[in-house]
Amino acid sequence: MLPLSSNLKALPGIAEERQRALAEAGIKTVEDLLWGLPYRYIDRGSIAPIESLMGLIAAPEAIGSIVTIQGRIADLRQTTSRIKKMPITEVLLDDSTGTARLVWFNQPYLFRAFKLGQHLLAWGPLVQDRLGPEMHSPDWEILSNGSGGLGTISTNAMSEARANGMDANREGSTRTASSTAQPPKSGDSRPSPPAPRHLPLYRRIGKISGRARQKAVQYALNQIEAPESLLPPQLSKGLPGTLDAFRMLHAPPDASTTEELNQRISPAHQRLAAEELFAFALGLEMHRQSRIKRPGHPVPTTPELREKLKTFLPFPLTTAQRRAFKEIVGDISSGRVMHRILQGDVGSGKTLVALLAMAMVAETGGQAALLVPTEVLAKQHAATFAKLLGPGGHPMQVLTGSMKTAERRAALAAIEEGTASYIIGTHAIIQESVAFQNLQMVVVDEQQRFGVAQRESIRGKGPDPHWLVMTATPIPRSLALALFGDLDQSVLDELPPGRQPIETRLIGQSHIETAWQKIEQELAKGHQAYVVSPAINSNQECTPHSLRDLQTMEATLQSRFPGTPIAIAHGRLKPSQLTASMEKFVSGQAKILIATTVIEVGVDVPNATIMAVDHAERFGLSQLHQLRGRVGRGPIPSQFIMVSDSDTARLKALVETSDGFRIALKDLEIRGPGEFFGTRQSGLPQFQVADLIRHRYLLQQCRDAASKAVSEGITEAQRRWLHRSQSRLNLIDIS
Repeated sequence: MLPLSSNLKALPGIAEERQRALAEAGIKTVEDLLWGLPYRYIDRGSIAPIESLMGLIAAPEAIGSIVTIQGRIADLRQTTSRIKKMPITEVLLDDSTGTARLVWFNQPYLFRAFKLGQHLLAWGPLVQDRLGPEMHSPDWEILSNGSGGLGTISTNAMSEARANGMDANREGSTRTASSTAQPPKSGDSRPSPPAPRHLPLYRRIGKISGRARQKAVQYALNQIEAPESLLPPQLSKGLPGTLDAFRMLHAPPDASTTEELNQRISPAHQRLAAEELFAFALGLEMHRQSRIKRPGHPVPTTPELREKLKTFLPFPLTTAQRRAFKEIVGDISSGRVMHRILQGDVGSGKTLVALLAMAMVAETGGQAALLVPTEVLAKQHAATFAKLLGPGGHPMQVLTGSMKTAERRAALAAIEEGTASYIIGTHAIIQESVAFQNLQMVVVDEQQRFGVAQRESIRGKGPDPHWLVMTATPIPRSLALALFGDLDQSVLDELPPGRQPIETRLIGQSHIETAWQKIEQELAKGHQAYVVSPAINSNQECTPHSLRDLQTMEATLQSRFPGTPIAIAHGRLKPSQLTASMEKFVSGQAKILIATTVIEVGVDVPNATIMAVDHAERFGLSQLHQLRGRVGRGPIPSQFIMVSDSDTARLKALVETSDGFRIALKDLEIRGPGEFFGTRQSGLPQFQVADLIRHRYLLQQCRDAASKAVSEGITEAQRRWLHRSQSRLNLIDIS
């Protein structure tokens, strides 16, 4: 019997060439092999005889329904449509009860992937053709290459198919390639579905077919020993053991439910999800405990300092702000390094809390740096800080990439000599040429816009500085545990008094004039407006609908609002051009700003009271919520108008609520974490079974169990298991 950690060499039937191919895909051990679960399960009992399809298509409600069939490839050909010259691959599938045509459009490689006589499993939508039942672009799996007892081809069925037109050119196409099978002996009877009931399907890895993977998995299941259970009892209660879970998923018992297997909600899936999440949580907790033990610079607090900080406040703090600031003060005065995330909805006052924390450092002789994603935001923060700190405040230095040489040299000298207590800048802050005299705190605004490596590079610029990361993207607390590693969390869940509600509307494209009228009314009052387009150039967009891009929008608004100064902002502008354009709008020179999502964060223009978002269906809900936060930043009631003809049920969530946490959760459920945070988000764990949304409550339970396990002491077996799991999940130190 083999342990799970055994190398694949220990298994029979896996040659060296296959071992290399599997290793390239990250599969090096028996455990890796077993964690590669089937991507789909077919209930063999649900496989329809092809003769029954004629009865199905007779019922109008059955057209378009998903059916599963299996049979041998009796004929294979590739044709080309006459009009668009599109390659069409056709397969005639025969199961001895009848034949059905499978058709794939614009996938010419399939003609080379299939071979006559292969036994094919196919599932997809059923359609009615003049010659009989068809399946268009079905999913498929090759079950055998012509040998074995999985079905035969009937000579009569082949003859009937040819008589019905398979050999004739399809209407509107010309024949370019064809192959015909030699029919086997007639008289074969249709076999009963093979056992077991559920057929697991695996994805191909290089030249290793799904069938070959299945055989390797079965070898492994027959030779491995049951591993020691390392899940705490509160997480494993009522669930199968690890080895049993693998067996139930790679060779499901007949009593299994296909729906549960395909939705990954079976007890076996729950077991493996709990193992992944517990290993992840255990690693985070061990890292957190290690970080807590690191000594940090204690920032002293005195009654005099507290009184001085109060003078910086433009209004009393909310209860949430006071709670968050108290947590920050507790961290930085404790003598340990602070690693804290400050979450807050749009307009909840995160910047003010961050300023107070930075002021504690600056007023006691240290340096504090604020890292922001854009130059415009850096300058806006600097202006805000200068106003709040007053003329007697400690020196402040802005550092951006577009500074002229002499200006930059002076800024670097002020930072290195320590004459600048507050440093506000973009990525320029983390360049090697920047040296600090006494960096004690780093505040990162919009955390997910900075990669892990970028955040870590600044850590070497001071004696282990305190970290405060802010995000305006509301994230459910349990999910934040996964995304932000070992960071302690503070949440601002209320808005400061006096913030005006934002009226949110959803209108169709045919009523876009309503949006222009609303903008016209706001401009007449001396206010400003945003107009957001989803694309810079529609020629580069693949969409079935007509898309009004940024260039078209500019022409439209110049015609609709003649004489009104308009600024343009998008990501393809040079940094200096983008900054100049944004500053025109911030200063009030431009009355309308036409932009892409570059304005999603960090633009603070209280005089901008209305925003219209064109083709709103092309944005995520959280992205729209962030855009909505660009208006309503002053005492004036504001409006947010979404223009869309599709996906309106999803968009209505924004009309119904302004709670960013509820919106974010719905967005996460729809799009998933990867799409929600964008490709630049680093550190997302690569779970193979666990789902950060579906299992968010289980993640919280695993975090609690991990905390208890670390406090009681980790065993050597748990350490070995943790090491294997961290390697398999490709987890990195994300904090």
